[in-house]
Amino acid sequence: MKRYIEKAVSLATSQSAKDTYVLFAGNITSAFLGFLFTLVIARGLSVGDFGVFSAVNNLVTIISSLADIGISAGLVAFVSNFESRGDTGNSHRFLKASFVTRVVVVSLVSLLVLVLAPWVKKLVASDDMATIYWSVILSFGLLFWGFFPLALQAYRRFMASVAVDVSLGIVRVLSVSALLITGLLTLKTSFISFALGTLAAVVSGFFFIKMSFLKVDTPKEIYSKLLKFSGWVGVNRVVSAISGRLDVQMLAVMSGATITGQYSIAQRLALFITVLISSFSAVLAPRLSAFDDWKKERVYLIKATLVTLPIIAGVAVWILIAKPFVTLLFGVKYLPAVAIFQAYAGSMIPFILATPAVTAIIYSMKKPVYIGYFSFFQIAAIFLLNLLLIPKIGASGPLVAFFVINTILAVYAWMIVIRYYRRN
Repeated sequence: MKRYIEKAVSLATSQSAKDTYVLFAGNITSAFLGFLFTLVIARGLSVGDFGVFSAVNNLVTIISSLADIGISAGLVAFVSNFESRGDTGNSHRFLKASFVTRVVVVSLVSLLVLVLAPWVKKLVASDDMATIYWSVILSFGLLFWGFFPLALQAYRRFMASVAVDVSLGIVRVLSVSALLITGLLTLKTSFISFALGTLAAVVSGFFFIKMSFLKVDTPKEIYSKLLKFSGWVGVNRVVSAISGRLDVQMLAVMSGATITGQYSIAQRLALFITVLISSFSAVLAPRLSAFDDWKKERVYLIKATLVTLPIIAGVAVWILIAKPFVTLLFGVKYLPAVAIFQAYAGSMIPFILATPAVTAIIYSMKKPVYIGYFSFFQIAAIFLLNLLLIPKIGASGPLVAFFVINTILAVYAWMIVIRYYRRN
């Protein structure tokens, strides 16, 4: 028994474990700061203006996700590999190639947004051209916020990575709180506070990384290797980024700013469930990757599935206490968001059940292509269901779509996993 305890303590205090604790704490802190930022803006703006803000924020996040095109995986893989061998020159080349590629993609997408501004304005539920300009400005800001933490993780500088991530949240919360206290909080100043947060991420990011990597030469083959490595990962991330954000944009177009604002409150509250699920998946991934015995994998997978039951119970409790929680934090004006959040949380239960199976497919079976195939079905199904349901049942439309798609995912993933382990 003593030997097992010593082994457990050794694992819990290893450098990998410590790095995991740092990143997990950073993710939780960043999510909490994001929640506070949303809370202050929701209380300070009208429901309609908050709906516009949420639609712009959602669009910016889509653009930021598109800018990745899977190169974050290549960034971490190449930079960490060369850095571990002491080859700083090549690590800087891939770092620069990743940065330049992101800038180019964001520039092209932003140009497209400006050209298609009359149509894009419908996506943010506003006729004000200023919302389009802010979408472009904030997209470039989030480019840096997405780049620097990953780059620092590739160099295994996890504390610095968290510092950059959290810097954006801290500055946003402080600036928007100051605006609320002084009575200067408007839709425009909300965007300004968001931009100040991204500026903080830029400054802190360059402080830790320095700018020397921008001076190295980057031959075409560097870009070719980076993009080739990204391959399927890029396609999957682009599809997932769009399908995961279609709800807010389609609501903005088809239901207007007020319903979008109510829905966005529910979405922000449900973010904590998403963080919990992603953290659970992150815990499963390395264990499922390490097994070399399918029988042990199967036993661990059964145990992991049982762990989803208390998570689901926690979600059920949150559903029950949603009304006083929403009213206390956001005010009576967001009372319609209670039912939306309850349905939103309920729609995620099948996704929680699917998590162990999806993680096993990727890390045990080494078949991420199965999840990639599903992502194409997912985006088409979500779009069509939202198109059909939003005009009929409003904000409940995307939630019905999520429940249906998540249920199909759970059945699909578990059928693959059960067939795999039965065959073995």
